[in-house]
Amino acid sequence: MNIDLILCNGILVREKDNYTMHKSILIFFLCAFNCTKAQTYIQGKEVILSSNIVNSSLIPLSKRITMDEAYNIYKTRGSAEVYNKSSQLVGEFWLIDNILINIVSRNLSSTRKENFQKLRYTLGPRGASTGKLKHEYFDTIKTVNNYEVFIHYYYNSKNKSFIIQDKQGRYKLMGSIISTETDIKKAEAFMDTLLNSITFK
Repeated sequence: MNIDLILCNGILVREKDNYTMHKSILIFFLCAFNCTKAQTYIQGKEVILSSNIVNSSLIPLSKRITMDEAYNIYKTRGSAEVYNKSSQLVGEFWLIDNILINIVSRNLSSTRKENFQKLRYTLGPRGASTGKLKHEYFDTIKTVNNYEVFIHYYYNSKNKSFIIQDKQGRYKLMGSIISTETDIKKAEAFMDTLLNSITFK
């Protein structure tokens, strides 16, 4: 019986064994690549880890969900019209009590500081400042812990948004919570719970 031996990484192995070994290595790296690709937890230009700048028991690093998971939730809740794929999502995501949380954290030096009063009138629908839409639309500017936050949303919307800027002028967080139709009221109450849990380091 003829056994062909070849040198592989300084070790003599049978040619058949060498083929099997290279095939196994190839499969290993393909699996590693796919796992890494499927487990993206943060993305976006100049986005930084929220856990590096804030403390919150509700949104720890360990409870984040992947971009693919977040995108699938967006699609099921009819909130993914502006996205064609998960790689277009920005920031970090969490799913807590069936409420999807998205937070985009940046150094204020890499973006712009918002004037919340001007932003309030820019984003609000016509008539909001006079109180005509008080049963349809909500917005407020307030201080929570060691930061200021601007909150705005329509009462009947599944999407509720907020912008946070710390008092020391270092960071800006843009966030949204996305609920199901049946959880709109729960998401409304959860907004305060989430914001009260956040403090800047």
